Amino acid sequence: MHDTGTEVFPTWMPPHLRLMQLVAAKWITQPLVALARLDIADLLISGPRAVEDLADACGVKPDPLRRCLRATAAVGVFAELADGRYSLTPMGRHLASGTELSLRDFTLFLSDESTTRSFDRILDVLRTGRPSFEDANGKPLFDYLDDEPELRAIYQGAWAPLTAGVTRALMDTFDFTGFKVAADLGGGTGMLLRTILDAHPGIRGILMDRPEVVRHAHPDLITGSLAGRVELVAGTLPADVPPDADAYIIKNALHCLSQEAVTATLRAVRAAIGDRSDARLLLIESVITPGNGYDWGRFIDIEVMINCGGRVHTHAEWEELLTSCGFTLTDASGLLPPQWLLTAQPS
Repeated sequence: MHDTGTEVFPTWMPPHLRLMQLVAAKWITQPLVALARLDIADLLISGPRAVEDLADACGVKPDPLRRCLRATAAVGVFAELADGRYSLTPMGRHLASGTELSLRDFTLFLSDESTTRSFDRILDVLRTGRPSFEDANGKPLFDYLDDEPELRAIYQGAWAPLTAGVTRALMDTFDFTGFKVAADLGGGTGMLLRTILDAHPGIRGILMDRPEVVRHAHPDLITGSLAGRVELVAGTLPADVPPDADAYIIKNALHCLSQEAVTATLRAVRAAIGDRSDARLLLIESVITPGNGYDWGRFIDIEVMINCGGRVHTHAEWEELLTSCGFTLTDASGLLPPQWLLTAQPS
């Protein structure tokens, strides 16, 4: 595959053009979204193809398709070859479905009309301090997903490939040997929990998530090879923290909650642990780093601020939160960027 090496901000780009590119981001993102909806990356996964061939395969006109491909090639997602055909770059490969760390569903979710409507109301968020998704769509984000099965599947698909990458990094970073029960709170369809149970036959698992999500848990956890070792719990945080686990895992759920709900969840986990000093709380979250450097956590923070009233925390904020809820933060390690593993023990 062809790699252009193109940078989003080439070194020659003067400050006014850098600002123009940020302000006019839709000139890049909207062509990318259209190409994702047409599955262009899937069509190119086996090799370069002519624009006319691609247009015929997905029922569009060659000229506007070429212009969208040309625009996205300028930022390194696709590449135009000398003979006029287009190919995938290493970045563009992540736009294809079924590839490692695929971002196809992620792209479709962030561009869905429901989330663009909420972002259109960002000034309301600034004025009121409240998330705008409910005002824009008639109900809170996760209630909306419960009632929209197609979008809910896209939402789950958006995080599944990233969860797979994070899970591999977690298994390399944290040793689950010696734990008896691992509870994955807000664990989606159970990808992370399945991996832990596969690697540690002596561990039992608890998968807790919203009823509509648990209902669609992976077949291995419902009727398959792991069903006898897993308890499925339909519930929400902070109300439904199950007792009796000695490893509590919360991946990318707390940043979707209000500060009050985060505190209540941490306290509920601490109460469930009781006096078992060997129990551990594992938080997988983005962490905002100091300084002015490029930091994905700052952008995820905007997403959750607008759509669900959540927050991405700094290391110091996590330390303070955990201490106030009866935990000691013992380790903070990088996983798959932008994710960190925060390990805490009862204090």
